[in-house]
Amino acid sequence: MQGTHNVDQTTRADDGDGLDPREAARLLAQTEREARRQFNLSPQWINAVMGAVILVAYGSLWLSTRGQHPYKGPSLGVVALVYAAVAVAFAVSVKVYRRATVGVSGPSVRQQRVEGVAILVSFVLGSPVLQGALRHYGASDAIVYGVIPAAAPLIIVGTTVLGIAASKADWPQFGAALTVVTGGVVAAFVGPSAAWLAAGIALGAGVAVYAAATAKRLSPA
Repeated sequence: MQGTHNVDQTTRADDGDGLDPREAARLLAQTEREARRQFNLSPQWINAVMGAVILVAYGSLWLSTRGQHPYKGPSLGVVALVYAAVAVAFAVSVKVYRRATVGVSGPSVRQQRVEGVAILVSFVLGSPVLQGALRHYGASDAIVYGVIPAAAPLIIVGTTVLGIAASKADWPQFGAALTVVTGGVVAAFVGPSAAWLAAGIALGAGVAVYAAATAKRLSPA
């Protein structure tokens, strides 16, 4: 009996010592990455779609205003194309978000919805209000239909996202937003037509920064 008791103790000790702390840490990190990947609301293919939409939209706006003397703004056809492209990208993003959050509730989901509303309000009200005010005071078409609609949304919405990201310590989002805000500042000083090109480059760079950062965070060790 004494021998059996010693064997059982030895077996239990061996079992307890069999899990290396480093292996346990590796498994924990792997589980965390898998969880992030499972609940990631911005998968890489969405980033690719958004990048393509940005290139088409802002490239078209730039080409439609390039060489205008005096500057009159993008053509109605190009504006309609841009709105259609943005609507498609938004619809895809909403569908993916709803699919990812089916059956999910709690403070984090409510917080994301509040953040979404804040970003939408800053986008809808920011640039149009400034455009209307400047038009009212007789500003030129280059300002009202060029610099402001190209640069202002990047600065206004970008700083909103910057604050949200900082409050959550979401550094991939923070880096992307900072890239966009910086591009918006550049767009404000390069002229009405080039502002569209600068804005498109800044938004594309912001998407690339976010995609690279999230891919690195979610990649296996």
